[in-house]
Amino acid sequence: MKLKIVLIAAFAIVATAQLLVPLMMISHQAAIALTGKEFIFKIKHNSRGASIRGNYIWLQFEADKFKIEDKKDWENSQSVFVTFDKDNLGFAQVKNVTKEMPLGSKDWVKAKAFLNIRDSTSNKRARARGFINNIDYSYLQLTYPFSNYIVEDLSMKDLQRNITKKMNDTLCDITISVKIRENQFLVGDLKLDSLNFKDFVKGLSSK
Repeated sequence: MKLKIVLIAAFAIVATAQLLVPLMMISHQAAIALTGKEFIFKIKHNSRGASIRGNYIWLQFEADKFKIEDKKDWENSQSVFVTFDKDNLGFAQVKNVTKEMPLGSKDWVKAKAFLNIRDSTSNKRARARGFINNIDYSYLQLTYPFSNYIVEDLSMKDLQRNITKKMNDTLCDITISVKIRENQFLVGDLKLDSLNFKDFVKGLSSK
């Protein structure tokens, strides 16, 4: 009898935990939606701006670089803290990159930073024009945790072709909204010429 009571109690605990986890996730996302700051990121216009892998579209952003003066201060593929603000047009831009958690700002996420260095030819040309004065114009290439945009149905054969076509069209305005608060983020709509991605897919299926 006691064993039966213990088993029932254990089952009740497991069932309650299974219900609480999704509720906590929903509550967490709701908190970010209410208190997170929204940033609109522009997607790069080239064939590498997006690629489909599995059920994800992997995006590359225009705001994904940060200039540094000395590459010796940084390690390749290290974790960094990226703080964002908005440019004159209201789009997201990198405000600062630090090795330590930012103080006094909530508009940041943890990202991966990779070292990129100007090639020697570019440096020689810049020096010849007086643009470089013994300064190392290396920069950090940043990879954000929200680079993957999940899609429920990628069974359409011509989806990749149409997305690539849009990415190569410099007249197409491609953006994605992300709400950010202290390394927490909530990804919003991916838009192509102000058209939501879901509507974009519906338009392809109706052709």
